[in-house]
Amino acid sequence: MKRPEIILVIASSLDGRIALPQGGETHLGSEYDKQLLNKSLTKVDATLFGSGTLKAHQSTFLIRKKRQEISVNQPISIIAGNSENFSKSWMYFNQPIKRWLISSNRNIKDSKINFDKILFYENSWLQTLNILKKEGIRRIALLGGAKLIESFYNEDLLDEIKITICPKVIGGQYTWIPCKEKNEIFNFENRWKIKMTKVLKTSEVFIHYTKKIN
Repeated sequence: MKRPEIILVIASSLDGRIALPQGGETHLGSEYDKQLLNKSLTKVDATLFGSGTLKAHQSTFLIRKKRQEISVNQPISIIAGNSENFSKSWMYFNQPIKRWLISSNRNIKDSKINFDKILFYENSWLQTLNILKKEGIRRIALLGGAKLIESFYNEDLLDEIKITICPKVIGGQYTWIPCKEKNEIFNFENRWKIKMTKVLKTSEVFIHYTKKIN
């Protein structure tokens, strides 16, 4: 595979929501789900999420060892977005990680935001992923938000889905793919196969899907 592999990792309510109706920071998954997330992130070179998700949480998930110490080995954290409204007071900019930004804004490189590297979006996510491959990135955990997930799904770039279904019904607009009125179907074929399922003590269900090879 020339481009990096993309593994979508999310926690969702029974009705497909990833955030509360009012938006903002939301932690749906339990501590058991976080343990699975911790394990997933040890197997990737980078995480990727949108600037809106960063604004809501102002931090990223850090891999921890068994004794709960923060691991010295953390995936590169990549933020996608054109915003320059990042605050250095956010916890994110004090976490022990490498921070990269992917932006369509060609003028953003002259701003004083605190990222280790700034890359530019090139026409499509496929082309942009090829740039990341040249930077040594082979596996990426896509952590949200919904618009970013949709853009990857539109280009058929998801290789695996790791989803934790939480026994909650939330309502609201924040589904893990944006809820829009449209007639197009992403793909109605059965393109996914289950690699693993696990029922957690909290009645959450973790499902790991991989894409079927035609």
